[in-house]
Amino acid sequence: MARSYAQLAAVVFAIIGVGGFITGDAGHVVRGQASGNFDGVALHFTYARDVIDLIIAAAFAYAGFVARTAVANNAVLAVSAFLLALAVIGFITGDTDSGSRSIASLHFPVAINILDLVTGGVGILSALTGIDEPERAPA
Repeated sequence: MARSYAQLAAVVFAIIGVGGFITGDAGHVVRGQASGNFDGVALHFTYARDVIDLIIAAAFAYAGFVARTAVANNAVLAVSAFLLALAVIGFITGDTDSGSRSIASLHFPVAINILDLVTGGVGILSALTGIDEPERAPA
């Protein structure tokens, strides 16, 4: 299950990472709005977040296409835990339409926080379903 999830997540995060580079850096404010927004949705992509998304995509691609099952489960579990940590930090920090609140040039709008929360949660669940129970000692 973790391998299938990792393959899908690799594609999703690669699209998000590349899309963020295309839409521009949200670190620049124009007329009170952070640039880099997509179709009226304040995503506030920055180049730092785009790089993180591409690293996440690479980790998921490794887990989904290259790694053995046990390694894939551990990799998906680790990357998903990182995504959940980003979501928690994002919900605590929040962001404004002008992109004025950020940590290390990372913006945390609600849409990105929800994406991190959902992908992290589903990733952890898919990794945990692949973990085998240890064999029981004979009675």
